[in-house]
Amino acid sequence: MTEISILFLDDWLTRDVAPYLRFASDARQASVAKVRAAADKSRSLWAELFARWRVAQAAGIQPSEVTLDHDEKGAPFCQGRERSISLSHSGPYIAVAVGDAPVGVDVERKRKAPSGVAKRWFRPEENAFLQSLSEEAYPSAFFRLWTIKEAALKYTGEGLSGGLENVDALRLAAAQDGPDDAPAALSFSLPQEAVASVVAKRRDLPEKARFFALETSAHGVYGNAFFTEIDTVFLQGNNE
Repeated sequence: MTEISILFLDDWLTRDVAPYLRFASDARQASVAKVRAAADKSRSLWAELFARWRVAQAAGIQPSEVTLDHDEKGAPFCQGRERSISLSHSGPYIAVAVGDAPVGVDVERKRKAPSGVAKRWFRPEENAFLQSLSEEAYPSAFFRLWTIKEAALKYTGEGLSGGLENVDALRLAAAQDGPDDAPAALSFSLPQEAVASVVAKRRDLPEKARFFALETSAHGVYGNAFFTEIDTVFLQGNNE
């Protein structure tokens, strides 16, 4: 089973991360220390902490028992846990996919599509599809295809070295109606003009996405910080 969780950082993007650094791995602490922007520090730190918490919940253990590491291509994995994991963050969002089988997830804030990117990294049929759209519809479609491509390369474990141009995003999007053991993509919208995509074998695609926010309490998960679920959205059949 694959679980997709989205964390809304909101005003935590600008909060001081110092009180929570001690809960992160040494490697993450070192990585955060090299970042100057407060928002980048927050995304980096909470991506690890949120992912460890979601793995811990799925396994019925404590986050302190989960060790998150990265392979030579930068893909995250949990030491000693037979769980696949994928991470992504953009703007105020952190997306975490946890499953029993390979999975990839990507999230992006919608913005003006970078000039020339589609021509360079997208396949001819993808460019033809984009060019057939109105100016208003183009950005959403662009970032849907982009997130599918990045999620697919995480799913295969290749990372960006696998080449965005080698991923057939339109085929993956259409594969929801294909064989159960074929890779397929599922995309869904987020508030504040963002889109997320997940790629897995069709039978392993998630049925829903769970949305969380950060709050404070005397009995937090990490110091006084804890995650509270704010919504659940069912995804099957919602391939935008």
